Amino acid sequence: MMTFTTIGCINIGPHAMKQEWLKYNGAINSIKNQQDLLNFVRLRYNDSPTMLAVTNINSQLFLGSTGLAGYTFYEGPATKTGFDSFLFNLAPRYEDKPTITYQPLQGEKFVKNVLEQISLDVLMLLHNSGWSVERIFRLCVQDINGIQNAPSASGPTPDSAPEYKDFLTVAKLMRKLQKRNFINFEYETINGETTIVFRFAKEALALPETLKLVGMLRLTPEKTHYPMLMNNMDQDPNFVRIRTRSVMGLLYYLSQSVEVPQEDVRSGKLTTTKYADGSPFCWSDIFDNLFQIKSSPEMPSDTYMRLKYRGSWFYLDDTDVESKRTYSLFKQIFAIQAGKIKVESPALTLPIGQ
Repeated sequence: MMTFTTIGCINIGPHAMKQEWLKYNGAINSIKNQQDLLNFVRLRYNDSPTMLAVTNINSQLFLGSTGLAGYTFYEGPATKTGFDSFLFNLAPRYEDKPTITYQPLQGEKFVKNVLEQISLDVLMLLHNSGWSVERIFRLCVQDINGIQNAPSASGPTPDSAPEYKDFLTVAKLMRKLQKRNFINFEYETINGETTIVFRFAKEALALPETLKLVGMLRLTPEKTHYPMLMNNMDQDPNFVRIRTRSVMGLLYYLSQSVEVPQEDVRSGKLTTTKYADGSPFCWSDIFDNLFQIKSSPEMPSDTYMRLKYRGSWFYLDDTDVESKRTYSLFKQIFAIQAGKIKVESPALTLPIGQ
């Protein structure tokens, strides 16, 4: 007896598209995360960062079939169930053969965009999107009304300890008022020009948090709004003056949070930041509840992202919610800046699956 089994008409396209789309989406996200982590670690070691962008994925599906055969031999007289039998199954099979195009993010336009300061409009957009004003300011702002947020950290690791404590107090006061919906950033027309203003709610003017914040920023008290200026050096108590970081400044700033092996520190492979008395400065004080990249001699488990570099493993802990939130904010800011960049040649195209 011979038996043939085949699978009938199957709509393979939509099913394959759903499966492959999810795989590519996950792979691209994972690669982008690892690239950012690699660049954070590179900058901490004073190595040069490199960025590649996936610009095109051309996926081809090939439909074929697989066959399975089996033969059963029975000795003795034939019975109802004792005939020799041959079983043949025919099933559809598809292959995905993608061609992936990478292009390096480089050139004059790219450099200008990553060195361009984050605008006040972007800060306002992020704030109105629901992000914590403390997280936005700690990450993006390096000076507000002369109060510094480690501006030297926006470049290669500095030798001298940066100033940051007063700024951290200002950011936390703003967050307390934000939680009660007592502060906001708004557009207002002043002298015929559209200007972003920092506004207090009237009921917040007598609060201790508001009084302390206004005093630290050296603002005129009992006002509800203060126009915001970029890079203005004049000390006018009726204005909030802000200096922001660039995207490259963000990369350098977050790289300072990388926990490095003590052997690399002792061997002089990277810069050690010190106070005036020569004692080492602890970068984790600045990045407390903001961002932290850890290191380990062994491959860690339960990580959000990880990679091996210079013989050590560097990773972001999957249980570190604050670091994951800050990294998500960084990616949004980078996407806003990268949206202005036209990727140019040369391109690297890889056919896969041959």
